[in-house]
Amino acid sequence: MKCPKFAHKILATVLLAGITATASAQMMINGAGATFPYPIYSKWFDEYAKVDPSVRFNYQSIGSGGGSLRQSFAARRTAQ
Repeated sequence: MKCPKFAHKILATVLLAGITATASAQMMINGAGATFPYPIYSKWFDEYAKVDPSVRFNYQSIGSGGGSLRQSFAARRTAQ
């Protein structure tokens, strides 16, 4: 009978350690784009950090011309 109780204690300890490790993990979300909406994005990111501190945002305001879709479209137009 002692074996199952001991196994339960080990399982509980392992699960608790896993939950603790998961809780400390952070997620970084990267993005880049227009400079115009940057102030509101920044405010939203700060507010979201209050709700879920494990998520971080890295937004680079490089201008609307810096997007990869726009660059690839321009490359296709000039290649023709």
